[in-house]
Amino acid sequence: MRRVLSALLLTAALATSIGAQSTLHEYRPEVIVTLPRVSGFGVTLLLDERLAMSDLAPTEVMVGMGLVTPQLYRASLAFEVRQVHQINGAIEHRYIPTLYANMALPAGFELRTRTRYEMHASPGQWSRRYISRAAVGHEVMVGDRLVFPYVQSDVYYDTKYDDLNRIDGTVGIRVPLTSGSSIDPFVLRSRDKYRSPQVGIQLGTILRVAL
Repeated sequence: MRRVLSALLLTAALATSIGAQSTLHEYRPEVIVTLPRVSGFGVTLLLDERLAMSDLAPTEVMVGMGLVTPQLYRASLAFEVRQVHQINGAIEHRYIPTLYANMALPAGFELRTRTRYEMHASPGQWSRRYISRAAVGHEVMVGDRLVFPYVQSDVYYDTKYDDLNRIDGTVGIRVPLTSGSSIDPFVLRSRDKYRSPQVGIQLGTILRVAL
C-alpha cells in the first residue's frame, strides 16, 4: 500500500514538473450513480468533467446514462448513451456497448478488463472507437477498509485515423466509503499522437454510488 501511495505522489510530482507548452494538464472529477437494481439489472447515471489545471475552466463535460446487466461467470454487459459538450461548443453523441470481465491471478492479484466499442455522432461526422482496458490490482486491508490499489492501461483505436492513436497509463486506489459507495483517486498519463499537445496528465477522482 505504501508503495502505491508513493507511486501516486511521484507521478503527480512529475506531472507538475512537465512544461505546460508540451503537456495538457487537467483535473477530472467523475460521478457514477447506479439506481436500485431490478432482477439484477441497474440503470447508471454519469457526470464526467475535464477541467484545465490553470483556471479550472471546463474543457469537456460529459453526461450520460446506461443499463448494466447482472454479473455472470465474472462478466457483465452494459450499454450507455452519452452527450459530450466540448470547449469549442461542439456537441457529440456516443453510443457505447461494453463488456466487463475479471479473473483471479496468482498471489491474490486480480485482472479487471473492459472492452468498449464507441460510436460517435457529431455534426457532419460519424466515427467509431475501440478501447481495450486492463487493470491489475490487489486488495489490501487498511484499518477497517479493504482498498484496491491498481495499475491500468487503456489502448485506443479510432476509425477517424485508422490507427492506434492513444495509450493511457493510470495508477489509482479504490477506497470504499460505505457499503454502496467508493472513491478512486487516480493519476493518468495519456499520449495521443493526433492531439496537440500529444501528452496529457490528469489528476482525478471517480465517485461511485449504488443506491
